[in-house]
Amino acid sequence: MSFAESLGDAGRKRGRRYAYIATLTGCVSEVMLDSSAIIILYMAMLGGGDMLQMLVNCFSGLSTMLLMIPCVCLIARIGLKNAVHYACLTGCSGFLLMACAPWFGRFSIFAAVAGCMLYCLQRALYGAAWYPLLDAFLRPEDRGKFFGLMRFMYVSISGVLFFLVGLAMGKEPPQWLMQLVIAVAGVALLGRSFCVSRFPEDTAAVRETPHFRRALGISVRNGPLTAYAVYVCLLTVAMTSLVPLSYIYLKNYVNMAAGTVQMISTAGLCGSVTGFFFYGFLLKRLGMKKLELLVHFSFMIAAFLLFAVSKNAPGFGIFVTVMLFVICFTNSLFMCNNSGELLSLARPGNKAMATAFIQTYGSLGGFVGRTAASLVLGATMLAPVWKLGDLEISRYQSIFLVCGCMALVTLVLVPTLPAVVPKHRDYYEPMR
Repeated sequence: MSFAESLGDAGRKRGRRYAYIATLTGCVSEVMLDSSAIIILYMAMLGGGDMLQMLVNCFSGLSTMLLMIPCVCLIARIGLKNAVHYACLTGCSGFLLMACAPWFGRFSIFAAVAGCMLYCLQRALYGAAWYPLLDAFLRPEDRGKFFGLMRFMYVSISGVLFFLVGLAMGKEPPQWLMQLVIAVAGVALLGRSFCVSRFPEDTAAVRETPHFRRALGISVRNGPLTAYAVYVCLLTVAMTSLVPLSYIYLKNYVNMAAGTVQMISTAGLCGSVTGFFFYGFLLKRLGMKKLELLVHFSFMIAAFLLFAVSKNAPGFGIFVTVMLFVICFTNSLFMCNNSGELLSLARPGNKAMATAFIQTYGSLGGFVGRTAASLVLGATMLAPVWKLGDLEISRYQSIFLVCGCMALVTLVLVPTLPAVVPKHRDYYEPMR
């Protein structure tokens, strides 16, 4: 009997309830930094430009990619819950420093950037500890519904919250209001620390955590885990730029009004929410194997269609809206699949390293994909327009074509996925 099974229904339900609350209290700062305009506006108030925000986002991805596996060594020393506690304190300190930045006078912008970077540093430590903590109270049959509902709540509540914050800010918000919003987001991280401290924890699994090199060796020698990590990395490279590139394509080449692009972008949010909401149902009906194939082919077909359909085609606006809905819906399924497989492939006693190993590859894929697309566009390496028969192809469509082709090539790795060939010598406990 696993530790999760020994908890009983009440213990597992209590763990899931605290996990939902921990996610909601922690998502405020994450969404504010990654997806909200608040930080950009705040930087502008302090005299910074867009370049600073881009550098902060790049640093976030780099720190996660480079520090995730080393953080496992720290977790082995201080424990999973302590790791989350210190991560939350660090993240809170970073946001509070950012909120206090105007008080540093002419060094205010540097204080704000330092606060952002301090917050980014803790994300690797928190990410390495989160999934092993969840595994203590999530049975394989609980994972699909849990991850779908958790992310549905995450996206829905954060979307409503930041919409209300936007209304309160108005056209030109006062600086003190921006400081207050950022400070509250930082303090909310302490709620995550409190909730995680109430998680049921398998102390036997913590004691079994091996030496760093041994743990990494166990993960590297696990064929299905390594194959899945490489697959996630390559598919992430192929698909990570589709949504932001679509917005740039519509604004700069199709010449849509900013308001129209914003309206179309709501289709992406609807797609994300819908995907998370229906994930548990789709997993039950299709199973992991068919769901992973559905995700892969949906990404690939969407990329090829964005390449092939001209801006002059009838109903182009409706077409792009549908494509963004499909891509974001598919991305929601992909994220939940990835979360479930993280736990399914992590051998008992090696949970932290195995989950960090896969997350590192995912972060690498996201960093390479976004950076490559940015460099190609920024360096004007592609012709602005070229002809394919009667079609006029923009450089944005060229990148869509490359993304589709990369997803097509990545299909060769599908037969190595554990969900496709679940019976093997290495550890694999799939979601049900």
